[in-house]
Order: sequence, then structure tokens, then C-alpha cells
Amino acid sequence: MAVTVNIGAFKHVPFIDDIVFVGHNWTGASFWMQVRPSLGDTGTPLISLTTQTAGTQGISCTYDPAFSYMTEMGTLETVPASKVLIHITEATLEALALANPAYSNLTLKYDLHVQPSGGEKQVVSDGNVAIDPGI
Repeated sequence: MAVTVNIGAFKHVPFIDDIVFVGHNWTGASFWMQVRPSLGDTGTPLISLTTQTAGTQGISCTYDPAFSYMTEMGTLETVPASKVLIHITEATLEALALANPAYSNLTLKYDLHVQPSGGEKQVVSDGNVAIDPGI
């Protein structure tokens, strides 16, 4: 089941952030992410990312066997987790058309797929991508 995570990016700087998936070891997995104007759009994606090494545009993943997080009850838990890093370059964001009116956020849709080594491809995250036009 996919988790909905809305993403906010600024048009004039790179977007680099991660989504943590608790209980998964996606070492060696393949990743795909597409950003499109709307749900169900079948045209060419505005942004298309694939598995890449960290530090370049794309998706990378690191496994943390002892990821720590605070539970809703306020206790610290340690669990295995995969940290999926999404990297979109400044040039890619700047190439996107502005919203109308130009001072508004451009709101797009994305989904993130993973295919674990030896496993089935699945959608693990989806949501909105809001691009702030900046100053």
C-alpha cells in the first residue's frame, strides 16, 4: 500500500529530501518516479527519475538496520528502515513552466515505484509536488 507524501520544492534550488520506509531493506532495489500535471496523464512526464548514485539527479537508497524514530506515544524506537533519497536538480525545476498566475505554486502529481531485488514492482508513495516559484 502506498503512503501519501506531499513534496514541496523551490524552483531555483535543487530538491533533495528522503522518505523513510520502516521495516524494508531495499538494498539493490530499482526505483522510478514520474511527475506529471495530473492523475491519469499518459503523456511524457515533466520529470522522470530512476535509480542513481547519491549526489546526482535521481533516486538512491540506503539501508539503516538501526533507524531511530519517536513513536506517537513519545518513546524512542529503533527499527530497520530504507531511506529513499529523491534528488531533482535546479536545472530540472527551472525548466518547468510557471503556474497561472505566475506567483502561484505549480501543483503536480507524482508516484514512486520500487522493485526490490527478486521482488515485484510496486507503488510505495504518491502525492502532490508543489513548486514554489520563488522571488
